[in-house]
Amino acid sequence: RRFEQEHQYTIKDFDFQRGDLVLLRNTAIEKALNRKMRARYLGPMVVISRNRGGAYLIAELDGTLLDRPIAAFRVIPYLPRRSIHFDLSNVDVTLEHLREMEQSDSWGNDDEALVEPPDDGEGVPDDED
Repeated sequence: RRFEQEHQYTIKDFDFQRGDLVLLRNTAIEKALNRKMRARYLGPMVVISRNRGGAYLIAELDGTLLDRPIAAFRVIPYLPRRSIHFDLSNVDVTLEHLREMEQSDSWGNDDEALVEPPDDGEGVPDDED
């Protein structure tokens, strides 16, 4: 309770609705040595919906849907200087695929994207001398 009182202005639980403009935290640069020169946030992007696990389904402004849900802690509101109109009918996704992504229980964990496939020896040139 004391923690909540002391941090009531810093802890925010955003509940983005369909069509809201957001920025995505670029977590890929956090461990990079040159992170000072890289963009900390990506966007603006638009919220399409939220899945059962609490992650957001997000599309770029050109209508391209991102391939996996985005964790809620990575999403912050975008405050445009001028009004940006985005037509949600331009999103490039089938209704079945969208429903499938909404029904997933994924929290949008980035660790899945960072795991490299196991090296099975294929694609490595053989020394034939």
